[in-house]
Amino acid sequence: MNGNDRNEKIVELAGSAASEEAFRVKVRRRRWAVALITLGTSLLGFWLMLDVVGVGGWTPLKMAEMGLFALLFTSLSFGFTQAFLGFLVLAERREPLKITNTLDNSVPLAATAVVMPVYNEDTQTVFGNIWAVYDSLQERGELAPYDFYILSDSTDPARAVEEGMAWADLCRQTNGFGKIHYRRRKVPVNRKSGNIADFCRRWGHRYRYMVVLDADSVMTGQAVSSLVRLMEANPRAGIIQTMPRLVRAETVFGRIQQFASRLYAPVFAAGLNFWQQGVGNYWGHNAIIRVSPFLASCGLPVLPGKAPIGGKILSHDFAEAALMLDAGWQVWFAYDLDGSYEELPPNLTEYVKRDRRWCQGNLQHMWFLLARNIQPISRIHLVQGILAYVSAPLLVLFVLMGAMQAGIDRFHERVGIVPSASAGVLLVMTAALLFGPKVLSVMHLFSRPRELADFGGPARVLAGMVFETLFSVLTTPVLIWFHTRFVLKNLEGKTVIWNTQTRGGNTSPRWIDIVREYWPLPLVGAGVAALAWSISPTYLAWLSPLLVGLFLAIPVAKISGDTYLFRRLFLTPEEIRPPTELTSKFELQLRDGDQVIHAVLDPFYNAVHVSLQRERKTNFSEEDDYGTSLAAKLFEGGPSVLSAQERRALLADGATLAYLHTLIWKTPAGRMNPEWAKALTEYRTLVHAA
Repeated sequence: MNGNDRNEKIVELAGSAASEEAFRVKVRRRRWAVALITLGTSLLGFWLMLDVVGVGGWTPLKMAEMGLFALLFTSLSFGFTQAFLGFLVLAERREPLKITNTLDNSVPLAATAVVMPVYNEDTQTVFGNIWAVYDSLQERGELAPYDFYILSDSTDPARAVEEGMAWADLCRQTNGFGKIHYRRRKVPVNRKSGNIADFCRRWGHRYRYMVVLDADSVMTGQAVSSLVRLMEANPRAGIIQTMPRLVRAETVFGRIQQFASRLYAPVFAAGLNFWQQGVGNYWGHNAIIRVSPFLASCGLPVLPGKAPIGGKILSHDFAEAALMLDAGWQVWFAYDLDGSYEELPPNLTEYVKRDRRWCQGNLQHMWFLLARNIQPISRIHLVQGILAYVSAPLLVLFVLMGAMQAGIDRFHERVGIVPSASAGVLLVMTAALLFGPKVLSVMHLFSRPRELADFGGPARVLAGMVFETLFSVLTTPVLIWFHTRFVLKNLEGKTVIWNTQTRGGNTSPRWIDIVREYWPLPLVGAGVAALAWSISPTYLAWLSPLLVGLFLAIPVAKISGDTYLFRRLFLTPEEIRPPTELTSKFELQLRDGDQVIHAVLDPFYNAVHVSLQRERKTNFSEEDDYGTSLAAKLFEGGPSVLSAQERRALLADGATLAYLHTLIWKTPAGRMNPEWAKALTEYRTLVHAA
C-alpha cells in the first residue's frame, strides 16, 4: 500500500466528520445485512418447525417447545450468517473497513508495557514465552520503547522461588535488568483482573499502552509493534484484539482443535469484523490496551448478590470491553494480523475444567444486561457469551419437551401424522447451518494454493475435516452434559474453585480418573435410547447423533489425550513452517530440589529472593513476631516442618529470610537440626562438583 492509499484508509476509518458519517452508514448497512440474513434464515426454520409441531393442534407444551426452538435456531443462524459473510469478504480479497488498513510501519513507537499475569504456571513456559517476545523485538531493533512485566499471583511457595530465580536468570542471559520486571503479590485479590489493575495503578502512568499476554501466549515482535502503530494511527481506539492461533498441541484433542481453529477461524473472524467494526470485544489476552482510559473507565464493580452469580467478577474481559465502549472509546478486532499465538488444554477433561470457570464468569454477565449505559452491540457480545453455556441446558430441555410430546402423540396414536417433508427439510437445513461454515472454510482454503500447501495439501485437509467433524459430533454431547451441569451448579449457588489451568503438553488422564468423571454419560445415553425406542424407532434415529457421543464418552475422553494417533494428520502452517518465536528454546538454569530450601541456603537464591520482597514502610510488631517465630520453627524443626501457608509467609518476609540464611551458615553443624546439617553438606558437595 502506498502512502496516499494508506492516508485514505486512515481518513476513512477515523478522519473528518463527513468521512466518519460515511463510515457509520456503511457499518449500519452491514449490520442490517447480518440482521436480515439471520432473521430470514430463522423465520424459514421457524416456519418449518411450525409445520412439524403444529399437527394435531396447539398445547402449552408445544408453544414452549417452539419458544426454545426459536432461541436456539436464531443463535445457530447468527453463527452461520457471520461465517457466510466472512467467506464473501475473504473471497473478494478486499476489505476496506478493517483496522489493519491503517497500519503504517513508519509511525514511531510509543512507550508500551508487555504484561503477563501468572498464577502457579510452569516457570519454563512463562519465562520462555517472555524471552521469545523480547528476543523478537530485539532482533527487529525495536526493543527500546518496551518494558516487560511478569505479574505473579502464585501461591505455591516453590513456584514463587522458581519465578524469582527465573527472572534473575532471564535478565542475566538477555542483559534485561531494568527492562524485564517481576512482581509477586502476597494475596491474589480479584485474581487476573485485580493483578492487571494493580499493575496499572502502580506503573501504568509510565506507559501509553500495555500488551496483555497469558502465560501460554507468544507474539512476534512484528505483531507487537504493529499493534502499537495501529493504536498510534487510531487515537480513539481503546483496545485492539488480535486473533490468536493455537499452537504447540501434541495430543489428539489439542491437534484437532488446533487444526479446526486454523482452518475455520478465518471466515468467522472476517464475519465478526464485517459487522462489529469499532465496537468489538476483548478476550483478555493477546491484545493491546490504551492504559489511561482503561484505568479511568474499566474498574470492575462488585455484582449484586453472592457468588457464583453475584460478587466479584470472574470473567473480566467482556465486561472491560463494554465499559471501554461506554466511555466513548473503540474496541477493534485486528483479525488478519499475523504473529499472535496461544496454547490450549491438552485433553477433553482439562478443556471441560476450563469451561467450568468460564461458565460461571459468563453467567455473571447477566447483570451487565441490566445496566443502563451498555451499548447494544456490547449486549449482543454478552448474550453470545452467556448462550455459549446456557444453550446446553436449553437444548436438553428442548429434547425433553420433544420426548414428552412424542410420548403424548404415541399415546393418542398420532405418530404417523407428522409431516415428514417439513421435518426432512428442517433436518437438512439444520445440518447446513451446522456444517456449512466448515465447507465454506475449505472452499476458501482451496482457492489459495499456497496456503493449502501449508496445511499439507488437499488430501490431508479433506481427511482432517472429516475426522474433525466426526470427533466434534462425538464430543458435542459430552460438552452439552457438562455445560448443563455447570449452569445448574451455578444456579444452585455452588461456586468454582480457581485452580491453575493445564496448558499444552501431552497430559493424558488415567483410565480410573476418566471412568470416575464420565461414568454417568453412557448410562444416561442408554436410558434415553430405551425411552426413545419405546416412543418410536424414528424418534430414536433423530436422537442417535447425541446418543453415540454419550455411549462413547469414556473411550473418546481417553483417546483425546493420546499423543501417537493422527501424527501425520491435522497439520497446520505453524507446524510445517513454524515461526522462530515458536521454535527457539530458552533454557532456564534452575536447580532441582526443594526451591524453598534453596532460598534459605543458597547465597544467590537468598539474595535474589530477598531483593524481590517489598520493604515495609511501617513496622508491624505482630507481623515481625510471626516471621521471627516461623524462622525459629524452621531452624529448630528442620526443612520440612513448615506448612505451605507458613512457607509463603516466611518467603514474603525478606528481612527474616536473610537473617535465617545467615543464622544457618554461622551455626556449627553439631548445634543445628540434623536435617539442616545434611542439607548444607549436600549443598557444598553440589557446589564443589559444579
